[in-house]
Amino acid sequence: MKKVAIFLAAVAVISLNACNKCADCHAAADIAGAEYEIEELGEYCDDALESIEASGYDIQDTVYLTVDGDSLPSPVYPGNIEVHCGEDH
Repeated sequence: MKKVAIFLAAVAVISLNACNKCADCHAAADIAGAEYEIEELGEYCDDALESIEASGYDIQDTVYLTVDGDSLPSPVYPGNIEVHCGEDH
């Protein structure tokens, strides 16, 4: 009986963790109709995921390169830029 209880508890924990909606996010800028990835932001889950997608991401310095080190066609100036999560670009 004890083994059954432990098994059911493990299944419940795994099930609850599976309900989390998580995604990897990155900051992106649209320049002349093309999207450029500016910075990797990491993984966000549930409310934090919804919040960052809705509010965007503030950059503090002028950005001249993509996250891969490629030159941007024009600099991205400090301010709020888009956040994309769970998407391959």
